[in-house]
Amino acid sequence: MKKILLILTAALMLTTAAGAQEVSEKKEIAVFALNYYDWSVPSGALGMVDQQIVSVFNKLGRFNVKGLNYRLSADSVDEFAEYIKKANESNLVVDEKYRLGEETFTEAEFQRLTGSFIIVIPVLTYYESTVSGDGTEWEVQLQTSFTFISVQDSGTIAHFLVDTYGNGDSQREAAQEASSSIATQLDYEIRIIEEFRLKTGILEVMPGGRVLIELGSDMGIMQGDEFSVINPRQLSSGHTVNEVSGLVVVSEVQPEVSYGRLLYGGKSVFPGDQLTEIPRFGADASVYVRGMFDIIGDVEFSGAAVGVRTSASRGFYGLRPVVGLEVPVGVGTANNYWPGLPLSVYGGGEFMWYFGRLQIEPNISLGATGLVPIQDDEQFYLTHVGGTMGLAVNWMVSDNMRVFAEGGYTYWFSLVPDILTQVQSFGGIFGGLGVTFKL
Repeated sequence: MKKILLILTAALMLTTAAGAQEVSEKKEIAVFALNYYDWSVPSGALGMVDQQIVSVFNKLGRFNVKGLNYRLSADSVDEFAEYIKKANESNLVVDEKYRLGEETFTEAEFQRLTGSFIIVIPVLTYYESTVSGDGTEWEVQLQTSFTFISVQDSGTIAHFLVDTYGNGDSQREAAQEASSSIATQLDYEIRIIEEFRLKTGILEVMPGGRVLIELGSDMGIMQGDEFSVINPRQLSSGHTVNEVSGLVVVSEVQPEVSYGRLLYGGKSVFPGDQLTEIPRFGADASVYVRGMFDIIGDVEFSGAAVGVRTSASRGFYGLRPVVGLEVPVGVGTANNYWPGLPLSVYGGGEFMWYFGRLQIEPNISLGATGLVPIQDDEQFYLTHVGGTMGLAVNWMVSDNMRVFAEGGYTYWFSLVPDILTQVQSFGGIFGGLGVTFKL
């Protein structure tokens, strides 16, 4: 009998925990068309920005989006919010026609608009286009403000600016590039707003540190997304605090559920635990230093390198693309002198194997080295092509940072331009240390 009671108590606890989960649902959101001041904006530029903005909200997955043709100026935003507040407080009846700035709403249109959970008002607050002296290259700068108004609370829940730049052979092409650049930054800025941060729960804990997560691609979850495991703790004072007891990285996404891997906290994670999204920009940025050793004949120190690299993390789990910059030091010439700043640019891929906080990362890349002029009498030269194969051992010291040690082989073949006959090939086995920041 006692055993049966224990089983029933455990089942009740799991059921209660599962019922306490907060799981995000799609929110109704209305997005105004982009307004602007009196700048001379090229034909079609506003339409391009409108498309980018609505596309971001649709791709995020966590909204039911109403795209509106109304354009509110920045001066009308506060007036519009105040009007919504009055309507909520006093059941204000909208006149047959309600004029706000340059826009006129009918009663039916206003009621449809305020039926949304959130209203988004984008305004182009700055526009500048410049052209080079010979008229062959244009640059466009856009600054777009976004105001999020809660209909229910009648207040502004978020406001931010997005600055973007674009270059092109024409003003329209430069404006299109600047418009396209809005998407990545806007996506991140939306996800860090507390009201839009995804909350879900663990449905099942499986062997090997794998978990089944409620919600999937229908709510915009992607491979590489991370969630904190949240557990409430009752204090002696009677207050409840939420503590982070684990970290989950999403490894596989299906329409309604996702699979993840626990990076820590495995013994204290159970079905029914609450998960909260950790919004990230979607890249891992690393800085490192390496020492290189020539293994032909006697092993000798042959130089060093200092570099930075970035790998895409959002949308990827195992195999991830990598790009980087590296400055070789004390290598490649007979007298250790370079007529310019040597700079290597490379690209490739890495594969992440997760073993909790320990992560093993084999990688491979190819690139080229050039001499960047640092004095007026110098010019750019392409001097080397080469690549690197390596293996990094990472240890996650916090949710946002890893340290790593790495080793491998790198070699860069000299292209030997006639003017730089002293430039030599360089490379060998290498060992290095670095730190990675999850952005």
